[in-house]
Amino acid sequence: MRLMRLVLGWVMIALGAYVAVHPLWSHGRPVTTSIWLDMAFAAVFLLRGYMNVRGVRRARIDPRPGPPDSAGPVN
Repeated sequence: MRLMRLVLGWVMIALGAYVAVHPLWSHGRPVTTSIWLDMAFAAVFLLRGYMNVRGVRRARIDPRPGPPDSAGPVN
């Protein structure tokens, strides 16, 4: 599950970066119907991808213990 989350995070970052910089080499032509929609998609994908990658890295570095009655984290 962690590997899938990490890969999905990097894919989302790559897609967000592509949508964000696409107008630079396409003479202002957006991927979707408007430039504002492109920037909204880029922002959401970059933020969500960053959150996925950060979450996986944080789980590897600092595993948080679950409640005392649990058997461990559920992933």
